[in-house]
Amino acid sequence: MAFPASINSVPNEILISILGFLPPSALLPLIAVSRRFSSVILRILRQRLLEAASLPDHRLILECYHPAAKLSTPYLYGDYLWTDGIDDASTGAVIAKGHDSPDLTLSALGRMYSHFRPVKQDENRRGRRRYPRQSEAQAAAQDVAADEQGGSSSTPNSGSNASSSTATSASTAARSQNLPDRPSEDVFLDEGELFSQLCTVTNLVKVGPKRGLFLSHVNINDGLIRVFRDWLAAQATDASPGAQAPILWADTHQTVGVRFRVSERDPGWERMPLLVEADEEAPVSYRLEFEEVLVRSGRLLLMMEESAKQQVITQSGKAIVVIASI
Repeated sequence: MAFPASINSVPNEILISILGFLPPSALLPLIAVSRRFSSVILRILRQRLLEAASLPDHRLILECYHPAAKLSTPYLYGDYLWTDGIDDASTGAVIAKGHDSPDLTLSALGRMYSHFRPVKQDENRRGRRRYPRQSEAQAAAQDVAADEQGGSSSTPNSGSNASSSTATSASTAARSQNLPDRPSEDVFLDEGELFSQLCTVTNLVKVGPKRGLFLSHVNINDGLIRVFRDWLAAQATDASPGAQAPILWADTHQTVGVRFRVSERDPGWERMPLLVEADEEAPVSYRLEFEEVLVRSGRLLLMMEESAKQQVITQSGKAIVVIASI
């Protein structure tokens, strides 16, 4: 007597082919069906992470700005570096996995992050300055002069001024060699001001045929980063070339995080002399250089699915065109 066929008699190759047509949002609930389903679905998700992490035909966009400078701060692109558990962090090569070994676990999937390097977009290589009447050469010369003056003065922050002077010299050398500068954001704290806020918006876009036009646009995260005076002073003082900067998370779920390299700047040429009492904190200025952006890989995979849905709507005749704010 022949027994009726069940799902357990289906080979893994056929099961993978069947489940491969489902989007990630439909695959995740099926993990609880059985251990076999869990192993097969996690293998499919790992392969999709491997394909989606490098963002083929897509770009990661980071907007990190002070609330008062939303319209004047250009956005940054994110160049893919590696993904935890999939790529080697030192070489960027894909980590080999055995065919019969489990690819990853559900808990490991939730802890995986994709790493990106923020870079300036071509149309925003010349960033907007607070004083637009100054030329690039005049503004750079004033920055160098201010940092050298701060480094030569005997103040308690002389070590920070020295590191700022070193960073400025490196930036000047990069400009002389026609190398792209690392994107940065300047933070100013008035007397008695304890912290500053940076609005952090991360989007996934598919670049269109023309500059500034996107064929699809989905939001990954919209958060806020607070940088405190004490933290900025500690990072500027203890910064060393080989040390890894801490991660500042933009939301409580730790979906998106940013690493900054902090250096202190002398804001003396940008403000009038002020009388500060002994128990008050003087105004300070810091430069935050973008080192790395971390995005939760599972969230990135789901947003790739949303982007694919927008592209289907676009191909059906209803165009979705997003004009970039430059």
